[in-house]
Amino acid sequence: MQGAILKSFTYENQGGNGAGVILLDKEITEQEKQNIAAKIGLSETAFILQKDEGNFDVSFFTPVCEVDLCGHATIAAFYYLGLTGVIKGKNETKKVCQKTNAGELGIEVVFGENVEYVLMQQQSPTFFGDLKGEDVQKIASSLNTEEGNIGLDGVEIYPAIVSTGLKDIMVPVKSRSILNGLNVNLDEIREVSVEKDVVGYHVYTVDNGTIYARNFAPKVGIDEECATGTSNGALCGLLYTKKLISDHMEIIQGESMNETSLINVKIVEKNSVLDVYVGGRATIVETIII
Repeated sequence: MQGAILKSFTYENQGGNGAGVILLDKEITEQEKQNIAAKIGLSETAFILQKDEGNFDVSFFTPVCEVDLCGHATIAAFYYLGLTGVIKGKNETKKVCQKTNAGELGIEVVFGENVEYVLMQQQSPTFFGDLKGEDVQKIASSLNTEEGNIGLDGVEIYPAIVSTGLKDIMVPVKSRSILNGLNVNLDEIREVSVEKDVVGYHVYTVDNGTIYARNFAPKVGIDEECATGTSNGALCGLLYTKKLISDHMEIIQGESMNETSLINVKIVEKNSVLDVYVGGRATIVETIII
C-alpha cells in the first residue's frame, strides 16, 4: 500500500486542512484501516479502492472510528489520484464517482497540463430565511462590531440561514478589513448558534469579485476554521440566487489566521435546481509506504 499526507484547499501551497490518503490494491479489514488511521493521526484518512476506470470505493476513518464522509479528505484523495496518474487527463475535466457510506457522489478532476483542482458534489442548498432586527443586533454584538458593518455596500442583504447539509448563518460584512479585524465573542456566537439551531457563523465579504470568509463554530468545538467546504457551497448558493455572483467563484478563507486557503465553487442550475460543487487544490506534505 502507498499513500500520502496532503493538505486540501491550499492557496499558493499554504493553508489547508490535513488528511491522510491510502491507495489499496485489495480490500483490507476495517480494523486494519482503523489501525492505519490511528497511526497517521490526522482528523481523517481516506482509503481508496479502484473498481474500474471511473469508480472508486472510498472509506474514511478518524483515529478512533469510521465516518461516512469527509469533504477535505475527498479533495485530498482525488487530487492524489490525479497527481499519481491513476486518473489521467490533460486540458479537460474527468468525471468520476466515489461510493461511500453516505452514497455515491460525483467528483470532477480538473486538468490543465497536470491536475489543477478537484470538485465534489454537495446537496442542493436549502434556504431558511433572512435574520433581521434584534437578530442582527445579537450577531453584531457577538462579532464585537457595529451593527452598521453588517451587510454589503450597495446591496440589500441580511444574515441568512442556509444549508447544503449543515446549517450555518451567512453573515455579510462591508469590507475585507472589517472581516479580518473581527475579534469575536465565542460564547455569544455559541448562544446564537444554539438558539437558531445552526452549526455556526460563516462571515464573508466580496472584494473585487473574490469572496473572503471566516468560519466560527464554537458550538461544535471549532473556534475558527481555515477552510470550510460545506459553508462556502451554501454561501455561493445564496449569493447566486441573489444574482450577486457568477456560477464559478473563488473563496479565500483563513487569511486572518495566517492559514490562507482557497476554495473553488461551481454552480450548475438545472430546472431551477442548483447543483453545487465545492473543491480546491491539495499539496503533498509527505508520502507514506505501508
